[in-house]
Amino acid sequence: MDLNELQRDALREIFNIGVGRAASSLSQIVNDTVLLSAPEVMLVHREDAAKVLLGSEFPQFSTVSQHFSGAFDAEAMLVFPESNALEIVRLMVGPHMSVEELSEFEQEAMCEVGNIILNACMSALADLFHLALNGTLPVHRFGDTESLSFLSGGDSQMVLVLQVDMTISQQRVQGHILFLLSVASMQSLLDCLDTYLREQGLL
Repeated sequence: MDLNELQRDALREIFNIGVGRAASSLSQIVNDTVLLSAPEVMLVHREDAAKVLLGSEFPQFSTVSQHFSGAFDAEAMLVFPESNALEIVRLMVGPHMSVEELSEFEQEAMCEVGNIILNACMSALADLFHLALNGTLPVHRFGDTESLSFLSGGDSQMVLVLQVDMTISQQRVQGHILFLLSVASMQSLLDCLDTYLREQGLL
């Protein structure tokens, strides 16, 4: 299973709507301009997803995950290198806190960031595909590429990877948005996408 060029471009545009909404919401929270780059979209097998993250120079990650269900089911995860996550929290709560104080706020702050970004991406899909997707509350975890939850799934699972750059107050933070789907759910997503493309006269 793979994405053709038309599907990849369409998903990139749809998710770009989502990250644009997320950037606007985050800008209000930090009272500063937040820029989220147009995402790069990749579809990989579950066992290959770690290779995308292993390219990072930081082995420890801060993750926020939510489960979405509806026309297709997906485990959505926002992944930042742990040191970058602390920088995001610092920008959200102010520059005068110590690392210890920042750590106390990290879980709550990252859940809020994850909830905004993941829901914005999924709501962009739901709006354009005319379907309902229900999400669980966000869960924050620390881990490395050996312990991230998507690595323990079945071999038949696919991971839709979005690479995004976040810029706040001149600080650039690179992260990934992962959507773990079964092959059946991935096919349902692509069916919805193809229906959308036909409605737009592109297919």
